Amino acid sequence: MIKKITCILLLTVSFVWSQAPTVGLLFLHNNVSEGYTLFTPEVNNSVYLINNCGEKVNEWTFTELPGATCYLLENGTLLRAGKDKLEIRDWDNTVLWNYEMNTNGLNQHHDIEPLPNGNILCIITDSYSNTEIIANGKDPLKVDQVIGLDKIVELKPIGTDNAEIVWEWKFIDHLIQDYDNTKANFGIIGNHPELIDINYVDSNVENLERGYTHVNGIDYNANLDQIIISARNLNEIYIIDHSTTTTEASGHTGGNSNLGGDILWRWGNPRVYKQGGVEDQKLFSQHDVKWVEPGYLDEGKISVFNNGEYETRAYSTVHLLDPEISGNTYTKENNTFKPLNFNWSWGGSILERTMYEEIKSGTHSLPNGNFIICESSLGQVSEITKAGEHVWTYKNPSGNSIFNQFENVSPNFNSIFRAEKYPSNYIGFSGKDLTPKGIIENENSVSNACLTLSIVQYEINNIRVINPVSGNVLKFNQNIKLDAIRIIDMNGRIIFTSKNFFDDHVPINVKSGFYIIEFEKEEIIRRIKIIVN
Repeated sequence: MIKKITCILLLTVSFVWSQAPTVGLLFLHNNVSEGYTLFTPEVNNSVYLINNCGEKVNEWTFTELPGATCYLLENGTLLRAGKDKLEIRDWDNTVLWNYEMNTNGLNQHHDIEPLPNGNILCIITDSYSNTEIIANGKDPLKVDQVIGLDKIVELKPIGTDNAEIVWEWKFIDHLIQDYDNTKANFGIIGNHPELIDINYVDSNVENLERGYTHVNGIDYNANLDQIIISARNLNEIYIIDHSTTTTEASGHTGGNSNLGGDILWRWGNPRVYKQGGVEDQKLFSQHDVKWVEPGYLDEGKISVFNNGEYETRAYSTVHLLDPEISGNTYTKENNTFKPLNFNWSWGGSILERTMYEEIKSGTHSLPNGNFIICESSLGQVSEITKAGEHVWTYKNPSGNSIFNQFENVSPNFNSIFRAEKYPSNYIGFSGKDLTPKGIIENENSVSNACLTLSIVQYEINNIRVINPVSGNVLKFNQNIKLDAIRIIDMNGRIIFTSKNFFDDHVPINVKSGFYIIEFEKEEIIRRIKIIVN
């Protein structure tokens, strides 16, 4: 993997290859962040962990296709949602725990979230007949035979194959409607941003049996003891209180917020609670909402992948949001929750293709502020900087079989729902064998260049200078072999140069003062400031 250079330096890298790869590592820049990327192909049973050079570091193989996501836990085990089962496996692929969700009446979908206490938050389909939903104030003209809302359950793993539901939250308990004053939940929608208008979406918008709310992402904030979820069909994201009991979560009081299970904060489409027009909508079929991790550059902000919406907005973007909290209350302005706009946004092209994913996909922030972007249909994961600089792209080569270079890979044949990048110092890697095991595909010129770069960069990074310099001799900690070595004064003039250098010192004859020594090897350049006495 590529090592960061921590001294005062300038690093430049360029790659040249005769034919660009079509799978595996497609692009690499030296500003890529250190770490390992975890992904699960949608069309086979594998889970892969790769390094920045596109080499496989570990692989887990399951007995069923993925339901969607997987996470590497802080104890080094892997949590994966399958089509039916939740499973936890150790680094060596041994099953430690599995639980059959469907058999136990839990239709889990899209995303899960591991909690610090070892429990797991799950998004569950919560279905109701048209009779039941009409009794809750749904306009009979906007209802199918069955409507799927969503609920969140917290599972506590027990033994090796069992679990207990220890907490639950449901959308059905937090509805409002202004259609029928003889039915439940009647009220003025604009006065109750803590509730969901059951009549906002009608049956012509989407198959409501799949989900009126269609929650597709969930995350947990341990500092706040709050949960954030993404409701695709409402184009909104919501924060709810996890500090409640299940009884309190079904009502409107209790918990740290004393709002029970009502919505604490919502954002993306204020039309849903009648506080704006079309021009105020900011999110469009969004996915993968997350808080930025503690200790990261943008700690506490919220990241989200903004898909776009067919003909309305035929492009995708990624964003950061920065909600404002006063006490235990999220603040509003003109009756809409703050912020009024995104804290940061990026949208554009990756490898000359405009980013546009109508469904699925995801994003999250990294420790240095860089962003991971997953384009699901392409099976492609990229990294960009906050300045919008493209620094890394990897395309999943694993479908029903392994795609090799220059084979035609149609969209969705190598798809991945999401990908997670973990920094190199992530606690879950402690004591684990991170030895690269080669690329997944048959060949890759960019990976080969990356591996060469890693070796050279490691060598050049290990050069130490005895600083300050005295006795007209610039000394190093070892014999160094370089394509060139230069000394540059503070005016930018090269006052000494030596090509094909191999020695442990350089005789110099310069005045006292500050200088830059420049090392060059295989197009990598490192610069260090030195003091000459």
